[in-house]
Amino acid sequence: MNYDDVIARIEASFPSLSPQLKQAARYVIDNPDDVALYSMRQLAAHADVHPSTMVRFARELGFDGHAQFQEPFQERLRSRPKISYVGSARDLQARSSQSNVQELIREMFETERSAFKALLDEQTSHTIEEAVDVLCQGRNIFVVGGRSLYPVAFYFHYACRMFTNKVFLVGGHGGTFADQLRGIGKGDVVLASSFSPYARNSVKAVDYAQAHGARIVAITDSNVSPIARGKNTVSLVVSNESPSLFHSIVPAMGVAEALVMLMIAHGGTTALAALEDSEEQLNGFEAYWLEKSSRPRR
Repeated sequence: MNYDDVIARIEASFPSLSPQLKQAARYVIDNPDDVALYSMRQLAAHADVHPSTMVRFARELGFDGHAQFQEPFQERLRSRPKISYVGSARDLQARSSQSNVQELIREMFETERSAFKALLDEQTSHTIEEAVDVLCQGRNIFVVGGRSLYPVAFYFHYACRMFTNKVFLVGGHGGTFADQLRGIGKGDVVLASSFSPYARNSVKAVDYAQAHGARIVAITDSNVSPIARGKNTVSLVVSNESPSLFHSIVPAMGVAEALVMLMIAHGGTTALAALEDSEEQLNGFEAYWLEKSSRPRR
């Protein structure tokens, strides 16, 4: 079995795994280099599971033990192109006393650049195009993003409302989260964004939407994310590594911007007319500050 076969087997068996084995599976999928380099006990410690769980996980996949399980991951590490990787810098606090500010800032931006570089592959482009087709064909688009991913949801809703009225932000203000999903059904689409640890409301919204026949476009951090499961789901997996305390949302925001851009590009004269109306309305409200000399005479 090569690396791709192992990952495919993990994804196929994921729904039937126990909670502890699912935790191990998520870590293995998201950190393949660690599998290649760490001992079984080290890998279990990083995945925050008992060592016996890693042994059971390897056997669940058909391997005799950890050494055999490592082989496809080690082969991947040996054969992949030599490109620059930036560490996740989990020991930020310890390093802060050893590194100067310029080094930490550089690492932050190098990490973001590596994440965007990973999005440039052909498969990701095809998946983004597929997501745009689903969004454009949707009767209504419900946008969900909890906690740190709320800015991604807000941006997508804000930008899309400039050229279409079929996009709705599920913000849950005043405790109305469930209310804002009422009426969702076949023909509708949910654009959901969530990273581990996954926001409970985001997962519930996706499960509810799927149960009522809606399609899902998921911006998330893993193919086994709880918002990425289901046959009617288009999953856009992005890196969220960062030397900062919180996961980065910058790559997810970039994907949201790409979706908006392509929706406008495919929107034709209808989108152009709606944008013209939106611009006229904003000008009427004087939404943006202008120098006096820049204001039109009346």
